[in-house]
Amino acid sequence: MRRIFFFFGVFLLAFTDLRAQATLLMGEKAIMLEENFSLSFVLKSTNASVETPTYKFPELPGLRKLGVSRSKATDIQNGEPVYSFTFSQYYQASATGTLLIPSAEIIVNQQSLKMDGFALQVSASEQKEEVIEETKAQIEELFKGQNSVFLALTSTQTQPFVGQGFTLKFSLFIPDDNSTRYSFDRNDIQIPALIQKLRPKNCWEESFGLQEVKVSKVVYKNKKYTEYRFFQSSYFALDAKKIIIPSLSLQLLKNTEKVVFSSKPIVISPKELPNHPLKGKVPVGDFRLVESLTRNQVQTGDSVVYVSSVIGDGNSILWDAKLVESDYFLNFSPLGTQSSVYPYGDKMLGNKTEKILIIPSQPGKFALKSYFNWIYFNTRTATYDTLRSEAILTVSGQPSDRELNTQSETMLLYRGLEKLAAERVIGYRWIDWKQIFNAFLGLVLLWLVILIIKAKRK
Repeated sequence: MRRIFFFFGVFLLAFTDLRAQATLLMGEKAIMLEENFSLSFVLKSTNASVETPTYKFPELPGLRKLGVSRSKATDIQNGEPVYSFTFSQYYQASATGTLLIPSAEIIVNQQSLKMDGFALQVSASEQKEEVIEETKAQIEELFKGQNSVFLALTSTQTQPFVGQGFTLKFSLFIPDDNSTRYSFDRNDIQIPALIQKLRPKNCWEESFGLQEVKVSKVVYKNKKYTEYRFFQSSYFALDAKKIIIPSLSLQLLKNTEKVVFSSKPIVISPKELPNHPLKGKVPVGDFRLVESLTRNQVQTGDSVVYVSSVIGDGNSILWDAKLVESDYFLNFSPLGTQSSVYPYGDKMLGNKTEKILIIPSQPGKFALKSYFNWIYFNTRTATYDTLRSEAILTVSGQPSDRELNTQSETMLLYRGLEKLAAERVIGYRWIDWKQIFNAFLGLVLLWLVILIIKAKRK
C-alpha cells in the first residue's frame, strides 16, 4: 500500500510540475494572407518525452482553425538537458484587413492560459515569382486528368538525396460545384489504418502533428476545390533503397451509398551522396546561418556572448555542438544549446541554436570564421558546403600574457610577437605564427650554412 501511495505521489508531483510549467506563446500580429497565425503553449520537462496533454484552443473570429503541430527543443542548463514541448494551433485568415481578436484562453490539463485581446493585421501576399511558379507546377501535376472528387497522395520530392527531407501529404479533394452530397464513413478507423500503410520504412520521421482534418481551399483553372488533408509528415531517407508507397483507398458515403476513392502509388528513389570523407556524417539540406554578438567591441578580460543559429530545410538537429578550443587570444565556454524542428508551409524546418561565452585575453581584431564553421551537404547545389561566421570581434586594452612571456631572454626571438599578431592579423591563432617564425628561423640557419660552405670552398 505504501508503494502505491509513493508512486501516486510521484505522479501527482510530476503532473503538478508539468501544469505549472505551461506557458502561452503568441504568433506574429502582422501576417501575410498566405501565412498562418499561431497560438502555442510550452511544457518544460527534464524527461525526453512527455505524455500528450489534454488541451483545447479557442475559436477566433475571422480565422479558421487548421492543424495542431508539436515540436521539441533541447536546452543544456548546468550540463543537464531541459526539454521544451511546444503545441501550436494554426489559424488561417480568409481576407486581408485588420481583425479584432477578443481575449480568450487555452485550456491545458485543466489549467487556463489567458490571452489578452489584440488586433491582427493581415496584408496582401508578397510571394516571389519563382515560388508562385513552383506552386503552379505542383498544382498542375496534382490536378492533371482530374474532373471530380479524387483522393491524392503526394510527395514534395521523388528523388531526394539520402538524408534530404521530403513531405508526404494525404488529402481528399471535392469540387465546390459538386452537387452530390458526400460524408465521411468511420474516419476514426480508416485514417489511422491508411497512415500506417503509407509510412515509409528506413526513414526518420518529423510529423506535422495534424490531430484533426485540415480544411482549405484550392483553385485550379478557375475551378474551386475543398481540400480535406488527413495526414502530412516529413521524412529523411536513411539509405538509397527505393521507397514504394502503395495505392490507398478511402470509403465515403454518397448519400447513403458507400463509394471508394483510391490514390495513385508513389515511388521515392533516394540518391546516393557524392563520395566524400564526411559522407553520412554531416547534415543534408539547405541551411543558413544567423549569428550575433552581444557586443562587437570589448576590453581584454571582459565577456561577450556569441549566439549562432543554423536554420534551414533539413534535419539540422543533427548538427554537432560546437566545441571550440581556447587559444592564446580568446577563451571559449559553452553556455547552452537548443534544437527544434517545426513545420513551415509544406516543409519541416530545423533550428540549432548555441550560445558561447567569449573572454578575450589579447587586444586586436578577430574574425570568428577562424573558430566557427559548419559543414553540410547542400541539396540546392548538390555539393558539400560550409557555413562560416562573418562576425568580427574588436578587443582593446592591455594584453593578458598568462601563457607566454616574450620579454624573457629565452624567448628573445618571439619578443613583441603577441602585439604584432593582435594588432595586424585577423583570424589567425598564436600557434600558426609560432610555426611561421620557426620555419623562418630554419630558413635563416640554412642560408647561413650555405654561406659558410661557399666561403670554405673559396
